[in-house]
Amino acid sequence: MKDCPASEFGCTCNRCAVDRDDDLEALKQFNRATTTTATFLILLAFVLAIYAVGAWKTEQVHREIVKARSV
Repeated sequence: MKDCPASEFGCTCNRCAVDRDDDLEALKQFNRATTTTATFLILLAFVLAIYAVGAWKTEQVHREIVKARSV
């Protein structure tokens, strides 16, 4: 009998009689891919937010300059 598939995740009960299949390996690869994608999207959103804040502050400075010149 092969090792329990849960033993890779820390299980030591050895009560499983399930043969190891590739579903757990596919699930691990899927989890890696989705975690990487989610992390990339979060970082991209953070960078875009920084640019948006910079553009907003620049617009505020320009409005103050226009207001000062038109007085």
